[in-house]
Order: sequence, then C-alpha cells, then structure tokens
Amino acid sequence: MSLAQRFSSLSEEKKNLFILGAIALLGALVLVFSFFIDNPGLFYGWLLGSAIEILCYVTIFLGARFLLSGDGEATKGGLVGALFGTFRLLFYAGGLVLGGFATFVWGTPSHGYCNVFTVFAGYLPLLFVLLVTTYLGTRKSKKGDGKPVEEEKKEGESENA
Repeated sequence: MSLAQRFSSLSEEKKNLFILGAIALLGALVLVFSFFIDNPGLFYGWLLGSAIEILCYVTIFLGARFLLSGDGEATKGGLVGALFGTFRLLFYAGGLVLGGFATFVWGTPSHGYCNVFTVFAGYLPLLFVLLVTTYLGTRKSKKGDGKPVEEEKKEGESENA
C-alpha cells in the first residue's frame, strides 16, 4: 500500500493531525539554522508552539467526540467539552507566558531560550489546515465525489429525536 493510499484511507481527524505534524517538522527543519546564528530560541519556540497546537487539536476532536457520543448523557459530554476548552485556553496562554518570560526576562529577543513570536507562529497552522480541509471537504461533497456532509436519518426516527 502506497503512502497516498494510506493517507486517503485515514479519517479526517487523522489527516489533519498528520498535516499539522508535517508542518511542525518542516518548520523545525527550516529553523535549525537558528543554532548557527546563535539564537536557538527560534527553534525551541516553534517546537513549543507546534506541540501545544497539536495537543490542542487533539482536545478539539476528543471533546467533539465526547459531545457527539450517543451514550444518552449529554451533560457528561458537555462538561468534558467545556473542560477540554478550558485546557486549550490554558495551554495557549501558558505557552505564550512561558515564551514571553524566556524571551524578555531570561534572555533577549535576539538571544533567548525560547522566542515568544515563534511560539505564536507555531499556533497558526491549525487555523489554516482546518479551513483548507473543511473547504476541500465541502467542495468534494457538493460534487458528489466524497462522503455526504450529514448522515441520512434512519427510518423510523422522528424529527425531534
């Protein structure tokens, strides 16, 4: 089985996770040069931002899975989703605070242990990956080539259920 076939057989969440990991790896490879200009904070900031971004994406789809599970307890799924949302906010804020301290208190922007600006840049690919994959998914479903956007209701199920 080729890599393209394996990728196309993955679920949408795993495809997005793979793309985010590939962007993180590519960004890390590009920022390896920062060790040669005596500013390793660029590399470490990107790694911190990318790791937090991937962790937050995992909490997004796990929270959605709990929220949409059909176990009958909607409050449990809602509480888990709210808890994951709080964790995401804390992870994002914690990464920026840690990057800010490492940039401006423990070092300088030109020579720090972790650069706050690359931490923030590490957060950005998630937005673009989700926008592009959602756009491509809806385009594919409108053409009729892909899976339908909503599952058809089973027979005998009422509109209010």
